Amino acid sequence: MAKKVLIIDDSVTQLTSLKIFFKREGWDVETAKNGVEGYVKVYKTAPDVIISDVLMPHIGGFQLCRLLKSNKETHDIPFVMLTVLDKNLDKFWASQSGADMFLRKDFDMATIVAAANEITERMPVSNAVKMELSTFEIEEDAIITQINKILDEELMKTTITNKFRTLTDYTKDDKFIANQIFSILSAITDYDVACIYFHSPDNSVQKRIIFDEENVSLTDDLMLELWRQLLPDSASDFKPERIESDKEKVQLNSIDDLLSKKEFDFYYEDILIGKLCFYSRENIRWNKMRFMQTVKSELDLFLRLKYLYTKTCYLSITDELTQLYTRRHLKSVIAQEFERAKRYGTIVTVAMIDIDDFKMVNDKYGHMAGDYVLKEVSKIFINTLRKTDFVYRYGGEEICILMPETVIDKAYIPLERLRKTIENRDFIYDGKKMNVTVSIGASTYGKEMREASELIEKADTALYKAKKSGKNKVVMEHNE
Repeated sequence: MAKKVLIIDDSVTQLTSLKIFFKREGWDVETAKNGVEGYVKVYKTAPDVIISDVLMPHIGGFQLCRLLKSNKETHDIPFVMLTVLDKNLDKFWASQSGADMFLRKDFDMATIVAAANEITERMPVSNAVKMELSTFEIEEDAIITQINKILDEELMKTTITNKFRTLTDYTKDDKFIANQIFSILSAITDYDVACIYFHSPDNSVQKRIIFDEENVSLTDDLMLELWRQLLPDSASDFKPERIESDKEKVQLNSIDDLLSKKEFDFYYEDILIGKLCFYSRENIRWNKMRFMQTVKSELDLFLRLKYLYTKTCYLSITDELTQLYTRRHLKSVIAQEFERAKRYGTIVTVAMIDIDDFKMVNDKYGHMAGDYVLKEVSKIFINTLRKTDFVYRYGGEEICILMPETVIDKAYIPLERLRKTIENRDFIYDGKKMNVTVSIGASTYGKEMREASELIEKADTALYKAKKSGKNKVVMEHNE
């Protein structure tokens, strides 16, 4: 059976020349003098390939191609753009319209026919598609309505995309980002409650889940219950937050009143970097909602950028071996806490920790064993201390802990617990058991202090006393 080509061109001379040449090569040829007629003939004749001029009255080639590529029944028919225009901008619009091939009109006829043969071999139209086309009745008046619908959808998609792209300026502020995301979503999606989670590569940072109560009000217990359903393993380690709103809301008494749910998980290299969930008191077919795929795609891109930015910032202040914060980072944070204590009368405690006889570990078991001990001790610190405490690798085997809003006497309990945990832990490297202990010295802010460095010096003094008095103990340096 001969292949069928539909040629659309408002130039009678060009149309006739192409028709004669294609027929001579054994093709079945259909023609149309403008885009509207061509659109109708696509359905009536089910061609194997469409060759269209760009510059035509009523509907140009770019618009016609975009129209056909937007319909599932005509999407798979190869579309060849034929024009005297050959600027980069013209090729760009051809590709944006969905054209499968771009040819200049000044190509010889043999080249155009060869291109049609090549593309129909590469992109054959199935008999099922041709049969489906024959079942449609197309009226010319309906074409303008369809074009307007496509333009409206493209405008909405572009608007949504642009709004999400502006969020990249605010990758640091989670609450602001969540507020902006919810403002976009609430305009195009009907939900009663939504929540969003941003993952941080810094495990010492408390997880933040931000809720938007669009039409209903949730208690903290209901927020926790919702989050337990979404991420059971992290439900005990999160901080729920609300987007403030002046809207009147109905008090929700049970999460069973939320009849439908839609959740999206966002991953980067097998890491869950974000989660978005919608709830409604009505049964909603979320997958049928317009623009949901656009929202998902844009949010996926944004969360990847946000995660990579956060990870880069985290790595710049993190010690590679121990995964503790660096000494450089300590300098900036302790300066802020010191100034806050001076100005507002708050409390901050600093502890200096030294692994006892660490040189002997390196000499006896090797430096790899020493690295192992440092990493394991650091893990104990990270897993044992509060999320509000900051742990730094000060240098070598020395570790520093910054404990905001903690008086010296209350700091003793977690520090002593740390000391005992390390003393009782079996450190085994390469089949060899090592006994590891730490000495700890701590000091708190005193009004007589003038510089943040004095906090470190006082804690160092307490550490020296712990070392000199037998090691493996906690010494507290009290200040007025």
